[in-house]
Amino acid sequence: MTRFAKVLKRAGDHLEVPEPTRTRILLEMAFDLENCYRHYLEQGCDEAEATRRAEEAFGASDEALQLLARIHQPGFVGVADRFPRHVGTVWSKILMVALLAFEILLAIRVITDRSFFVHPSPFLWPLAGLALAAFLFTLWKLVQIFSRSGDDVRRLRTGLGTMLFFAGASLAVAGLGFLYHLQRFFRLNSIGAPETLFMNFAGWMVSISSLMTIGLLIAILAGLVWYVLSGLVSRSEARQIENLLRRAV
Repeated sequence: MTRFAKVLKRAGDHLEVPEPTRTRILLEMAFDLENCYRHYLEQGCDEAEATRRAEEAFGASDEALQLLARIHQPGFVGVADRFPRHVGTVWSKILMVALLAFEILLAIRVITDRSFFVHPSPFLWPLAGLALAAFLFTLWKLVQIFSRSGDDVRRLRTGLGTMLFFAGASLAVAGLGFLYHLQRFFRLNSIGAPETLFMNFAGWMVSISSLMTIGLLIAILAGLVWYVLSGLVSRSEARQIENLLRRAV
């Protein structure tokens, strides 16, 4: 790919998109140029001719680069790319750590309370399943990032949105559990004796507090893991592009 370093450097200088979108576009161009180059070699062209034709096909004019920038900016990916820049300040990181620490301490306090095991919510089981799935996915992604083979780092970003799915699913399960326990509380008290109201309310509060605390904790952890994994992948992509562009200097 180093034969196209100058083309990639020119494209990088003209791309007006934030990181890591810019790096991803350059990586796609690098691999497209290389694949096109190999295609022309297989067609019988010599190296110089194959390089020239590949640059003509994927060299990217100013108009093509502007189109690429517009394509990669809208939608969820554009928002996700801008998010790490907004949380990159020291105070933002301190706030995130403080929020996470508060949630962990609250979860420990809820779980270690004896009433947690007296009135467990049935919705804790799907939350436990989501937590286990998120943990296994994180291990798999870390192994993929730190033991990657070959030069293609584009596949590292595949599936990162799964962590955001786990976060959203945890909040959804906790919300459904809240509605379930709420209607169950009113249904039981509509047919039960008035003196049981306090006991039902106490049990309802224990179930709801533990469910919402655990659900929120899983969502925050999943979001934090997504942020960390995205940063690791972005650094891997940036290192590869820097190695390619350094040859053009």
